[in-house]
Amino acid sequence: MEAKPTRWSDDRLDDLKQSVDVGFIEVKGRIDRLDDHVDRLQHAMVLGFLAMGTMMFAGFGAMITLFATHF
Repeated sequence: MEAKPTRWSDDRLDDLKQSVDVGFIEVKGRIDRLDDHVDRLQHAMVLGFLAMGTMMFAGFGAMITLFATHF
């Protein structure tokens, strides 16, 4: 088993910093993609609710017209 180093050298600190920076960039990219997916889902939901409201309005209008002309 290797002994634990007692001090961090500048080279090791630079390697650690580079590793952390690369990991952060990967995580940030995944979060950005997730944000895009959530934005598209929200957009689709808004359009769906608008379409559903429009269909309900037209359906009720058709029913009222049908009842008004029948009786």
